Amino acid sequence: MSYAVRNTIILLVTLALFVGGAFSYIKFIQVAELEELEETYAEKQQDYQEKRQTSDAFPILNETYQRAIAITENFDKSLYPHPTPDDVYHYLDYISYSDTNSTVYFDFVFIDSTASDQYGIMTADINGYGNYQNFMNFINKLENSRLLNKVSGLSLTPPGGSGEELDEVSFGFTLESYYQRLGNQQTSLLDDQLSLNQSISTFNPFYPLILASVPPNEDNLINVEQSRLIGLTSSRVFIADQGGSVQSLRIGDKVYLGELSEIDTENNSATFNLNKGGITELVTLEIER
Repeated sequence: MSYAVRNTIILLVTLALFVGGAFSYIKFIQVAELEELEETYAEKQQDYQEKRQTSDAFPILNETYQRAIAITENFDKSLYPHPTPDDVYHYLDYISYSDTNSTVYFDFVFIDSTASDQYGIMTADINGYGNYQNFMNFINKLENSRLLNKVSGLSLTPPGGSGEELDEVSFGFTLESYYQRLGNQQTSLLDDQLSLNQSISTFNPFYPLILASVPPNEDNLINVEQSRLIGLTSSRVFIADQGGSVQSLRIGDKVYLGELSEIDTENNSATFNLNKGGITELVTLEIER
């Protein structure tokens, strides 16, 4: 075999190996990589289109969201942030001690908690005692303040007795406290904005119209029925009280069970309006001659 033929064969074999290698590389490596790149491109293109649609819709969605937030923030009521009975107890305690006219003493017994799709309800029994006016203010704030609570099954019992005990009541009710499950409200449990409906009466219907006995004279006021009128002018009277001390009074000044209501200089007398446990009497004292 000649030298030229041998070199030609070697070149042909080399060329065949090169072409075969290049074909194999393209066929088995680059084609697979190209297919993977095409698939990745399609995925990214789809993701881009979805993000583009979201971006295009954002102004409208944001406007709707801001409007919903404004509506939520302006609600008269909001929900407890968590289904935690301790939060309800501390909120009741906060209302009770928000001022001296709302202070009551109570026991808190948690019963159960139920949930729906958007909210849940914590149920508890509340029993206690306190001044009737304070209790009415306590319930008033509980129902009219921002956190949503529902009072049901309310019972009131006057304890009886006399004096200050007549203003006391024992109470019991079931409390349903609503809590959120979607987390779309920012709620402050101890919010200073407690609301009190001033139009609700705090008159105690259990207080008797006529007392079995009159209250004691704890402030040592002038007891008109045990005193003597010793002098008067057009604007004041002078009285020797039950202890023998001389005191002066003007119209409207307090005495035991009442007040000075009239000075009569023509008849040298003074008239007092007394309330003897619900029975009103006019007592007139005259200067002794």
